[in-house]
Amino acid sequence: MKVLLVQRTLSPPGGGNAVAAWLLDALCRDHELGTITSAPWSAAETNAFYGTAIPDGGVTQHVIPAPWSWLSRLPEHRANRLRMCAVLRYARPLAKRYDLLITADNYGAFAKPGMQYLHFPAPLNPTPWRLRHIVNLYFAFCDAFMGLKWTDAGRNLTLANSQWTSVGLERTHGVRPLVLYPPVVNPGEGLPWEHRSDTFLCIGRFHGSKRIGNVMSIVRRLRAHAIPHARLVIVGSPVDPEYSARIRNSATRDRDWIEFREDLSRAEINRLIGECRYGVQAMEHEHFGMATAELARGGCLVFPHESGGSPEVVGGEAALLWKTEDDAVARISAIARDAALRDAVRWRLRTHARGFDPGVFTERIRTLVAQWRSGQLPEAGIA
Repeated sequence: MKVLLVQRTLSPPGGGNAVAAWLLDALCRDHELGTITSAPWSAAETNAFYGTAIPDGGVTQHVIPAPWSWLSRLPEHRANRLRMCAVLRYARPLAKRYDLLITADNYGAFAKPGMQYLHFPAPLNPTPWRLRHIVNLYFAFCDAFMGLKWTDAGRNLTLANSQWTSVGLERTHGVRPLVLYPPVVNPGEGLPWEHRSDTFLCIGRFHGSKRIGNVMSIVRRLRAHAIPHARLVIVGSPVDPEYSARIRNSATRDRDWIEFREDLSRAEINRLIGECRYGVQAMEHEHFGMATAELARGGCLVFPHESGGSPEVVGGEAALLWKTEDDAVARISAIARDAALRDAVRWRLRTHARGFDPGVFTERIRTLVAQWRSGQLPEAGIA
């Protein structure tokens, strides 16, 4: 079967791009694959970061033409809707050449029914939160340029990255999508606990939604009360230069224990996870939490905010979930001081996180595509 992946980019980093890469990995051995993206991508680069084994030259690459390809040079958080509309516009004439169109870039307004993987319970048409008239004009231009209606996404089979996302989409659209957790590569066993350092990892894009300042505050308080030698390593990509500069400036007086590391390779991230004891993820309503799952798989005790899909990632472990900074400090302190509790929670966390292995994801994708071919798919569209 001929399958076209419709995706703004497959280049690292990003959880959505990880899902897209593993979609290709799942299907590349049994199907003829193509991609339509806003810029060329490298199978070698994608494989090295995400742990996939996409054959070099084994996927037909379609790239949107100039002048729209310049959109790929913009920062990640700029012109996302226009970038996706451009990709969808140029996917339209390709649809007749492929049996199935699929995207891991949220809603896919395709020329015919396909599959879409949703990362957040967003409406089809978002409501601007500022400069409403200007933003609505921008949205109208994007949609007209796309040449399709976003409601065409309602014909697709819809997958969601967590139960939280699925329930939110059910409230919004009246149909509950299938849940398929993202693929999380095992970072490795790492060092034994006694050989790891009292270092906290915060992994993710340098963006305000990640609330990195809250993480710095939490670790600062832990150093004063429970873990005096604690360090914090903030790992990610500076997708928002203004925010990146702000958090770096706020950490100036604490440079003896706060460190920033940008654009690390997958091997470097895995090594860090295996050397550190703790992780803190402060984003509210995070739809899943790839970094949380990676930290858990790598043997860290990771403390995510008690909202969104994060409780699913840590198996609902109450000792790890927090709502306020006070709550976070209290829970981390309790585990740091109680070796028996620490070992029990760590074992349960690591065991639970194995359920996110890429093998589980790829097998489910292969099954869904086989069902698509036979016309025996479950109903899980967006109304």
